Amino acid sequence: MVSITHHLLHNAETAQLYRNATQSNYLRLAGQGKLPKDDLSKWLSQDRLYAQAYTRFIGGLISRLHLPMSSQRGTVDTLEWRVLAMLQGALEGIMTELQFFEKTAREYDLDLQACSACSSSQGATDFRPDDVTKRYIDLFDSFGGEAKKNAGAQHKSLIQGLVLLWATEKVYLDAWTYAKEQGGADAIANGDDDLDGGALRRHFIPNWTSDEFKRFVKEIQECVDACAAAYSAEDEVEKIAMEVWRDVLVLEESFWPSVKSRKE
Repeated sequence: MVSITHHLLHNAETAQLYRNATQSNYLRLAGQGKLPKDDLSKWLSQDRLYAQAYTRFIGGLISRLHLPMSSQRGTVDTLEWRVLAMLQGALEGIMTELQFFEKTAREYDLDLQACSACSSSQGATDFRPDDVTKRYIDLFDSFGGEAKKNAGAQHKSLIQGLVLLWATEKVYLDAWTYAKEQGGADAIANGDDDLDGGALRRHFIPNWTSDEFKRFVKEIQECVDACAAAYSAEDEVEKIAMEVWRDVLVLEESFWPSVKSRKE
């Protein structure tokens, strides 16, 4: 039987969306050390807001998880416990990530409150989420991060949230893996000549393509597949998962800013 994540990753209808979400010009320039510091600052500022909303999202998923009251096996051997442990790891990971953002930003003089071009074009001078980031924040908060503001949050299922978690992390990993590949043999350069001073290729890209992150994404994937297999309504789960997958791919494509290639 084909797993739900395999079905999503190999779906012909979303293949182009997947390429668009993981192979942008922004990522190509990032991997080649040709992304200016101000462009990195603007994107990183939005990614930080995304990460902050992610913490609430994980809380919403944990609130949907019910450990079994009784089990022939020990509680720690159940699927529910495995999912809980994975979500605990996700929360710990994003807290570490936020600290990593601030530490690296200080080291390379990156502005974590840089206004995006979208906000500036609307005459805004205060730092805030741009349109795409706001859509991500609203999506995360629809799982209960802002329960009082989201009356519909109660209708979102755990499996929807787990697919969303996996989709965002899988696309993020593959996108930065693509960026890393664009550097070729030069990817291990010291970064002194990079337009961002080396922040991406010394720190960010190695972090976002690390073996530890790959293992984390794989664990989410296995949890999603196991939870989906436990559902009796297979067609319903497949439909729900495809809707989430498609939404994430569309959002991710827009999350990468439009940048022009710099001349050598």
